[in-house]
Amino acid sequence: MRKILLALPVAALVLGSAAYAADTKEVLEAREAYFKSLGGSMKAMTGVAKAFDAEAAKVEAAKLEKILATDVAPLFPAGTSSTDLPGQTEAKAAIWANMDDFGAKGKAMHDAGGAVIAAANAGDGAAFGAALQKLGGTCKACHDDYREED
Repeated sequence: MRKILLALPVAALVLGSAAYAADTKEVLEAREAYFKSLGGSMKAMTGVAKAFDAEAAKVEAAKLEKILATDVAPLFPAGTSSTDLPGQTEAKAAIWANMDDFGAKGKAMHDAGGAVIAAANAGDGAAFGAALQKLGGTCKACHDDYREED
């Protein structure tokens, strides 16, 4: 009986660790999927901006709007940086050390995205291109400070 009682905390620890690993993997996969969708959207909109097509811009803007509606806070739990999980993520530990700045950069991205969406819905090619460049700049600003580059 004593061996069983001693084994229970060990089993709970092992199962808890497995659950943490599964949850962490899911978070990392969701975070990567979010940013891949954002990058795909940027690529598509860049093509639209080069040969502006108002209808295509509206379609891509609608996709961007859905992406930007995602609450990304759950995608950045503590313990999921490249320092914590080497080789598994490109998110620098600086994110968690500077969460206010990281959030401000996220807000700037959302604001710039809103301008892209508004320009697309207005059918204004010049404004769409300018807003898209600004959106790209917000992505770069965040990458520069908070993403490990290969």
